[in-house]
Parts: sequence; structure tokens; C-alpha cells
Amino acid sequence: MEDPLRIGVIGCGSMGREHMRLIASMSEGQLAGVCDTHTASAQRAAEMFGVPAWTDLDRFLEEARPEVVHICSPSGLHADQAMAAAERGVHVLSEKPLDLNLEKVDRLIALCDRQGVWLGCIFQRRMSRALQTVRQAIVEGRMGRILSCSVSIKWWRSQEYYNSSPWRGTWALDGGALANQGIHALDQMVWMAGPVEEVEYAHLETAMHAIEVEDLAIAVVRFASGARGVIEVTTCCRPDLGSRMEIYGTNGAAAFEDARVVRFGLDGEDLMPTLDDPGMLTGGGSDPMAIQLAGHEAQIRDFYRAIRERRPPVVDGREARLSVDLLNRIYARARPGQKPGT
Repeated sequence: MEDPLRIGVIGCGSMGREHMRLIASMSEGQLAGVCDTHTASAQRAAEMFGVPAWTDLDRFLEEARPEVVHICSPSGLHADQAMAAAERGVHVLSEKPLDLNLEKVDRLIALCDRQGVWLGCIFQRRMSRALQTVRQAIVEGRMGRILSCSVSIKWWRSQEYYNSSPWRGTWALDGGALANQGIHALDQMVWMAGPVEEVEYAHLETAMHAIEVEDLAIAVVRFASGARGVIEVTTCCRPDLGSRMEIYGTNGAAAFEDARVVRFGLDGEDLMPTLDDPGMLTGGGSDPMAIQLAGHEAQIRDFYRAIRERRPPVVDGREARLSVDLLNRIYARARPGQKPGT
């Protein structure tokens, strides 16, 4: 048995503490310390898990000596914190997205390559066996030529949610409904249908909330394959109507609710009965923390194994880049000259 990896967590909010709970349950890793610029959050996590806490990132990386860091801070900080870790030869597993700013993501990927460290990003829907089955059918061409892939996320977030932390709803640190609530669906979209070549139409609106960013987004996209798709994401929908993705080609179709397959067929045959497990519901709907963590756990274990086995993780930096690229393309179409994360 190899010694457990020394793990550090950057960001001690609610998601950071969920990562800490998962790490504590695993034999592959051992929590070595936590870091948060908010002193009370860092101390609370340290007391909960019996580890040291730091509020200065450089001191944390130097003194805790982690081999791996989990980054669970606000999205606009991800790439800068990841680069600080990678510079010291530390492997990086980031919460979604890798960052809001695509240029920073590209610099991060290049740095990790030069340093010989692995970079991963949490997109837990990809761990669903049911989704993997559908994607394999697409990759093998059994769905025919893909014609369309569209997503719809119609959730509710109150003003109190946005007021709960100063970074929420900001252009620099959070992004809007697309970057926060919609990013898992954007990742699933490009994972299934491939990269987006052009955003043909984009509308961003702050319809109901006192925030800097959009709470309603609608876009029409053209994939590199020639397929089209529609994206609709909002935090203005009460009661929430869920998260859904649909993809169809000349020889089949599939529909998903979060990471659960709800319809799947090829060659005119219903294949739902062939799925041993239709998958899992992972989204929070109107409750951002009402998420299932089985996908997180599976992806974290895969990342640790990837380090041991010297192979790429299931979602590496280049895979995670695809959704940030799409996000930036939508923002560029709707708000020319204004880059997210700046």
C-alpha cells in the first residue's frame, strides 16, 4: 500500500467542506491543511477536520506541503490559485469551472504541462455510467449525424442567496447563471456534441436580481460538426422546472435530466430497458446544496489514481477548457469587449 497523498483544500465554504468530508472518508488521500482568506471560515473548517488552517496562500503551499490541492474558492480565483500551486509542483483538482477567463485557463494548462503536474476539474456528470453509455453510442456513430443538442436550466435563486456572500453575482468572481448554475450543462453539451464553432445569437439579461451579471441567458450555437443547439439558463424560475438536455441525430435520440437518462433510443428501438442504472440526479434545483456527491467522490478517486498511474484524469484541463470556451463565446457575442473574470 502506498502512503496516502497529502491533500490541501483552498476555499472553506460549503463546497470546500464537502470536499473535506469526502477526502476524510478516503484511504487514498489525507487532509493536510486548509486555506481561506476569510479567517473564520478557515478556522471553522480546521476545527471540524482537525487540521491546520492558513489564510495566506503562499504560506499554506509552503508549510502544509500538499501534493494535491482541491480548489473550492469563487470561480474567478480558480486559475490564479491553481497556477500558484502548479508553480510548486502541486497537482490541481478544481471545482467547476476552471476559471471564468479563457486566457487564464490557457496559461494554467500550459503551466501544468511544463511543470509535469496533473490538472483536473470537477464535472461529476461525466462519471455517470448511463451518460457514458449514451456518449459512446454518439462517438461510435450509432446515433447517426448529430442534428441538434440543446440544454434548458430553469432554476430559482433568491436575492438572499446572492446577498449571502459578497462575491456572488459579480462579474469578476462568480459570473452569472451561465457560469455558475449552467456550467455543468454546458460541459455535458460539448462532451456529447463536441466543441462549439460559433455562437449565432446570445441574449443576457439581469431580469429579477440586484446583481452585476445575468440571471437569464438564451443562446443559439453551431457546433463544429454543423449541428445546432439552443441554450436557456435562468435563476428566475419559481418553482424551478429542472435541468434538461436533449440530443438527437439521424438515427437516434436521448434526453437527460441532470445526469439521469430519461429517454434513449437508436434505430427506432427504445434502449431505456437496457440501462442497468439510468443515472443520478446531481443538480441542486432551487437549493444549491441539494446535490448528490457520488459523482464527486468517483471523480476525486479517479484523480488520485491518475496521479499514481501517471495518466490523465477523466476530466483534464483540456476537456474542462471546452465549457469555458463556450461560456466566453456566449459572453463575447452578447457583451463585446467585456471579458468574464476581469
